[in-house]
Amino acid sequence: MAVSVAMWLAGRRASKRFQGGTKPDDDSFRVMAFLGGAAVASKATALRSVQAKVRMGGMDLDLTGATLSSEGAHIDLDVKAGGVELTVPAEWRVYVVQHVVKGEVEVDVPDPETLPADAPILTVQADVKAGGLVIRANTAAPVAA
Repeated sequence: MAVSVAMWLAGRRASKRFQGGTKPDDDSFRVMAFLGGAAVASKATALRSVQAKVRMGGMDLDLTGATLSSEGAHIDLDVKAGGVELTVPAEWRVYVVQHVVKGEVEVDVPDPETLPADAPILTVQADVKAGGLVIRANTAAPVAA
């Protein structure tokens, strides 16, 4: 029990150190899940970059409330022995570059060539080892206020 608690505390410290003072609503932010889970929803107004690390855990990263910067945005996902579910608006052009070892990446977003030329561009760089990544578009209609 003491070892489990010590590992959990070490993971919390590592996550906080990696994240620094950034928050998911910042236009650039970092997030980490270590020996556990994290649910992150961003409402950034000009999202430029996200760095996300998962170590023996899981993460739900929801960007459906975010707006990309005019230059687009880049996400760097580093997954080791864990999983990530990334949800994006269906209107974004999503390009994925992946390096996978003993894992899987599933991409369920519209073909970028079928979207308008001026659609926001998100580039995802994924390094997955012994884990999984699902990138999906939120196709639900917006809820009227």
